[in-house]
Amino acid sequence: MAVMDTSFSALLGLIRETIASPQDAARLVLRAALPMQTRWEALALVILLSAILSQAAAFIMAPDGGGAAGPVQASMIQAVALGLTIFGMHVIGRAMGGQGNLADAVLLVAWLQGVMVAAQALQVVALLILPPVSVLIGVLSIVLFLWLLTNFVAVLHGFESLGKVFAAIIMSAFGLAVVLVIILNILGLSPQMMM
Repeated sequence: MAVMDTSFSALLGLIRETIASPQDAARLVLRAALPMQTRWEALALVILLSAILSQAAAFIMAPDGGGAAGPVQASMIQAVALGLTIFGMHVIGRAMGGQGNLADAVLLVAWLQGVMVAAQALQVVALLILPPVSVLIGVLSIVLFLWLLTNFVAVLHGFESLGKVFAAIIMSAFGLAVVLVIILNILGLSPQMMM
């Protein structure tokens, strides 16, 4: 195990490596000697940064604040989404014969969201300079998220087939979405109210 270099230049280099070679980057991240508490703190940090950037984007698009979720709501939605991602990576991956553990799932999701925060920051800058480009960045970010998630799950669990991993992610996401809608209905909430 190695101590992870968290300087800005090192993180920027790791983001580039993650985009160019996601499996190598995932292995590099997993070699970091980070205790469990630090992994959870990293996850909390990227949730906070994502919520701040979401608020900035919402303010740029609607300065009066109409219709935007507040920072606490945005953080909670992000935390639930990442919690479900970690659950899916760990529990569903293990159920399919994977070898990964919870600690590594937390670390990989924290790093994945860190990369997405960088994309989100780029999108906010594009909103200020050239708004139509921000839409393209948003679409590319979704594709990037799915690509990185597929590769990270493969590394975490030692799976060989990226196609099978991607199919499992899509099926799991659909299943979790159905369960979430049922729970919201039981609680008397609708997805529209949550958004």
